Amino acid sequence: MRKTMTCTCLAVLLVGPSFCQSSATTEEDVLRQLRDAVAALQQARDELQQTRQEMNELRQEVASLRSDLKGPQTPVPAETGERIARLEEEQQIQSSRLEQQYQTKVESGSKYRVRLSGLVLFNSSMNRGSVNDQDVPNLALVVPEGASGGNVSASLRQTLLTLEVFGPQVAGARTSAQATFDFFGGFAQTLDGTTLGLARLRTARAEFAWKHWDLTVGQEQPFISPRNPTSLASVAVPALGYSGNMWTWTPQVVVRRRWNLTETTGSTTEFGFLDPLAGDFPSSEYSRQPGAGERSRVPAIAFRQAFSTRLHDEDAQIGVGGYYARHDYGYQRNTDAWAATLDWSLPVSSWFQWSGEFFRGRALGGLWGGVGTSVVYTDYPSNPATRVVPVEAVGGWTQLKFKPNQKLEFNAAFGQDNPFASDLRQQGLNATYSPILRNQTAIVNVIQRLRSNLLLSLEYRHLNSNSLRGNRNTAEHLNAAVGVEF
Repeated sequence: MRKTMTCTCLAVLLVGPSFCQSSATTEEDVLRQLRDAVAALQQARDELQQTRQEMNELRQEVASLRSDLKGPQTPVPAETGERIARLEEEQQIQSSRLEQQYQTKVESGSKYRVRLSGLVLFNSSMNRGSVNDQDVPNLALVVPEGASGGNVSASLRQTLLTLEVFGPQVAGARTSAQATFDFFGGFAQTLDGTTLGLARLRTARAEFAWKHWDLTVGQEQPFISPRNPTSLASVAVPALGYSGNMWTWTPQVVVRRRWNLTETTGSTTEFGFLDPLAGDFPSSEYSRQPGAGERSRVPAIAFRQAFSTRLHDEDAQIGVGGYYARHDYGYQRNTDAWAATLDWSLPVSSWFQWSGEFFRGRALGGLWGGVGTSVVYTDYPSNPATRVVPVEAVGGWTQLKFKPNQKLEFNAAFGQDNPFASDLRQQGLNATYSPILRNQTAIVNVIQRLRSNLLLSLEYRHLNSNSLRGNRNTAEHLNAAVGVEF
């Protein structure tokens, strides 16, 4: 193959000048150079054919030697054995190169391998009642006067795209990077713009992996709450958000250390710094201004300790974590945000798996805790005399998975988030909104994998939201999904 490329390049070099200097070259010279180029290409073709013939002869020779080895009556000389081993090694190298070339389908600006994957996801849904988002509802709201009290819709906004890069070894660490996008970033301001979802960055990270240490920098779900309920109806926003699932995609730097305690038992310690999000809405559509957490000029810190083992031939893990951040609301009104977390994933049997998370903390609106409420104001926020009251909350979720085989699974999950009423009631009469006192969500779904990359799902969701003003609102969501992985 190298000879072929050399001959081809020589042919191009011979032909090229004839076109650049056409004014000084005669027609006979052009014809002669073309004949030389054709001859060189023919020679390259002959060499390629000869190489293929030699490869076929080698395969036949290997097959013949293998058949001879089956006969116990003929001893195999040492030289023949070495030749067989050498031929098999060369064949494995060629096969691995061909397989790598087949898998590497995405061209990269560097020499390192890039992989494109994703999920084309179609969701059709029906809602009864009023919800905060008809595609991925998390809260039940008051039905507006004169409204029909429900809707039907369909969307592909939860489609996912993922790019992965596998880089070189740096200081003994394997390097890699990944970025994931969806189309849940808003709507185009045009006719029927609700079907034209804008692309949105979900997560992105770069990782350095040693034997026992990892260093990750990027934007991901906080490592103190690493789990999510299983759902194809709620991919753009993880299921049970505002109902005990404490999450957000936040920039963070995480150091991880792993220990092998026994052959089947391990321990993982994680420590990191996070962007101290407080749940603020952006003040501008184009320019970024600091939120309450970022104005404190102190990053959030967190840690997690997990233990893992094997149960029923499956991985089991339980972890505990802690989180702290500082928030600054101006006029020297500072609050402390903190959380204590517990997460678990435990195989109950070969068919059942129990998982979930629990948290207890304060001012966790930036992590979707406290139903998105970090603080309340006793009066107008712009009044320097107004007090800022951090809201404490407790919540969590749990899921039971039944998986009779690799292609079929049933999931039942329930989550609840409870901001403390004693804190919410300190909100003054001049406040701009009414926070949720308790939010509950129950989910039941079935997911069928018809083929290795074809998924079908049917999910039912019931929402129950109680506001501080005493309103009790309920809603129901039915979702059918079809997904194709690539």
